[in-house]
Amino acid sequence: MGYATILILFASLSTWIVSYLIAFRKSISCMAGMMTAMALGMSIGLGVGSLMALLIPGQFFQSTMISMLIGGTIGVAAGITISLMAVIDGLMSGLMGGMMGTMLIIMIPSPYVGLTIKIMSILCSGIIFLLLLMLQGEVKADVLNRKFFLLSKPSPMFCMIVIVLVLLQLPVFGKTQSMNPMAGMGPTSTSQDHVHNQTSQETNPLDKPDKVLLVKAAEYSFTPSSIRIIAGQKIQLVLDNTGQVEHDFEISGTNVHIHAAPGKKSEMIVSLDKAGYYQVICTLPGHKDAGMSASIQVTKS
Repeated sequence: MGYATILILFASLSTWIVSYLIAFRKSISCMAGMMTAMALGMSIGLGVGSLMALLIPGQFFQSTMISMLIGGTIGVAAGITISLMAVIDGLMSGLMGGMMGTMLIIMIPSPYVGLTIKIMSILCSGIIFLLLLMLQGEVKADVLNRKFFLLSKPSPMFCMIVIVLVLLQLPVFGKTQSMNPMAGMGPTSTSQDHVHNQTSQETNPLDKPDKVLLVKAAEYSFTPSSIRIIAGQKIQLVLDNTGQVEHDFEISGTNVHIHAAPGKKSEMIVSLDKAGYYQVICTLPGHKDAGMSASIQVTKS
């Protein structure tokens, strides 16, 4: 519900600005229109991009393309009433914003994703509200007051933004924030993740794993790169290093860390109790930057 609410907020704000541009297009200068198209396209691209990385977990290409398309479309819609240059500026800014928003969430450590989404929601909404104030300064008061109240006064947009952002803090909306990246408003406390860190030789016979998960590490990738497990399920995690250098496997936001030398296997029993999305990385210097990462989706059933 939280993600949908933020998307509805962004859709409403962008529609508001585009409607304003259409209503007062004769009074808005070309420079102001270009700036509006750029700022709106970038803001919506960033906001939608950060959400798409969560709504389509493990699908970095698809979420990036969708975010770029939405950001670019909004930028074009804002610029088309002004000039061709405004259309180009809005399109390029929207495409860039969509790409940057998705990449931002992918790179953010798991415990900080929820906070990042909140910051992005406030930042993008605030920028769009400032756009409205700027555009109202472009129109003479007598012309402005002839139009519908929603377009002539900034207070309705401000109230809507505040109400939505406050609602997002309520428990009924916060339930969706258990998701995490590579995508999601996720688990923010490692103390809630019950993790058994033991080798197979130390495993209690009464604590046998429910599933064996084999992960192969090479230069520089994990196979599989997208993993799905059930919350509370005991997993025997086996890291098989098929590469020529040492690698490790760490689930961000938890104390799960397993290391394997070249050509060796290591294993441990893991159980994640909190549903959501978790990022997996190799913590050795340069390995994550080279693309050695994966995602784990933990579901309730």
